[in-house]
Amino acid sequence: MFELLKDSTYIRYWLAVVASFLGDAMARITLIYVAATLTDAPTALIALVIIAQLLPTGVLGVFAGPLTDRLPKRVLLVGSDLARVAIVLAMIPALHSTTLLLVLIFLEGLGKTFFETARIAAIPAIVGAHSIPSAVALFQSTNHTLNLVGPALGGVLIAIGSVPVVLVINAGTFVVSALLLGSMKVLKTVPVSDAPPQRYWAALREGLREVLRVPTLRFLFAFLVPMMIVLGLFTTNFNAQLLTVFGLPAAEYGLAHALFGGGAVLGALLGPMMVRRYPVRGLLLATVALFGVSLVVLAPTEWVRGQFGITAVLAWCLVSGLGSSLFQVPIANTVLRDLPEVLRGRGVGLLNSVMTTSMVIGVALGGLTATWLGVADSIVYAGVALLLCALAFAIPARRAPQLEATP
Repeated sequence: MFELLKDSTYIRYWLAVVASFLGDAMARITLIYVAATLTDAPTALIALVIIAQLLPTGVLGVFAGPLTDRLPKRVLLVGSDLARVAIVLAMIPALHSTTLLLVLIFLEGLGKTFFETARIAAIPAIVGAHSIPSAVALFQSTNHTLNLVGPALGGVLIAIGSVPVVLVINAGTFVVSALLLGSMKVLKTVPVSDAPPQRYWAALREGLREVLRVPTLRFLFAFLVPMMIVLGLFTTNFNAQLLTVFGLPAAEYGLAHALFGGGAVLGALLGPMMVRRYPVRGLLLATVALFGVSLVVLAPTEWVRGQFGITAVLAWCLVSGLGSSLFQVPIANTVLRDLPEVLRGRGVGLLNSVMTTSMVIGVALGGLTATWLGVADSIVYAGVALLLCALAFAIPARRAPQLEATP
């Protein structure tokens, strides 16, 4: 996997992703901090901030696909970065206006939607088909690491500087990303199609229809819905479990998060080896089942904690982090491998929309189920539901032709 970092083309792409995602992670915690201090109802505003960040991809992600297939990736990537520079800087004078700030957060999320669709669709052109699993895994492990480092760095900068300082740095990361991506000649090409040019809406309809004709992708998109709903539910209740159920003090809470992140990074690193060794569909079902098991084993954790102390909680965080990450490599590998190049943007846009919309539903359900069932029980029951779902999808998967492992 790390051999990709010796490729000068890929290293520019990777550094651009690191810069952009580090700035995003810092800004995300900063905007939540602003929301918590802006009104007398911080919980409601924090929820609106999170929704404004996710909604563009969930609702509009699919509409980025035709443009990604029609335009050079470099145009969309650099354009999205430069647009987000202006949007993030505009947030500084809007920090005391709830409505304007939410609008700008939504627009920044829209820019990220176009950026992410083009970035993912460009991976095969950058690394070649044989290195897709390694590229996906390296990105996933980098992303999980930045999600740990970015919020911590943002918190430090808020403490020693100010919110505007963090936003200026965030804008600077987009400039760095735009410069690196703009220098990549491989991103100038446009997929060549034998079909005559189509109008936007016709291209969107036909692209989605063709994407869903691929059996592996049809299976994947159907399976993604319950999978991401459970992940969203878990994301909502994970912190509540650590803080309100386990009652962890600050130091142990931070350590638990570090173990969860470490498990997520480990899952991303193991992904390429498993994708090359096992059929992708069976691997996806097995890794999702593993995530379900990691949620179900929360049930005896409180009892085990009485015997082994904080070690039991940290072990559960490590296992759940591994489970939440491991299934993401076969998902991305399947989409990038099985999509024809001329449909890749529309397929990735549909993937992002399905995943994000399902996760938003899960986030909303997380709060409701925690109220009805309790935090711990809602996580355990979600794990049981995911196991049943994996079993249900395994029956048609056994009847279908098995996918070969990636050579």
